[in-house]
Amino acid sequence: MARSSKDQGLDKQNQQPRVSADELESQGEGGSDAGLQGVHQQTVIPIIREELAVGKRAIETGKGVRVTKTVLEREQIVDEPLAREEAFIERVNINEMIAGQDMPTIRYEGETMVVPILEEVLVTEKRTILKEEVRITRKRREVREPQQFVLRTDQVSAEHFDASVAPSAKTGEQD
Repeated sequence: MARSSKDQGLDKQNQQPRVSADELESQGEGGSDAGLQGVHQQTVIPIIREELAVGKRAIETGKGVRVTKTVLEREQIVDEPLAREEAFIERVNINEMIAGQDMPTIRYEGETMVVPILEEVLVTEKRTILKEEVRITRKRREVREPQQFVLRTDQVSAEHFDASVAPSAKTGEQD
């Protein structure tokens, strides 16, 4: 039996292959069931095939969102202790003659650094005289100097143009 390429042997209603009685009879010849030779039977074997059709479409969700940002400024006083070092200088007159081997050097007396000031004077003979010492004492103290700074805060609000989306009442703040 010749079939067209469009038909391809499928039943149009349930997309199952058609089997005619002649085909069944020709398949039944030579079978062991001799009592059913005169009866024509049609057997339908379902063959199922699923197909998927994928597509996409554009959906308008709204007209947009308006975001507004404002910067707020406030003044704040910062009062932190600061460390300062000060040097107090005291001059002490000594005017003593120094022997060649006993040259004074810089020394410490507690927190005070003593720096010898030497001077050579011309006499009949040359001698070194300790003219004076400079005493330097360092003291550490804390002082407060309040300073004023400008701090900024951002505020953001969003406004939806779409009636289906409820506007948000929240605004975000960030320091």
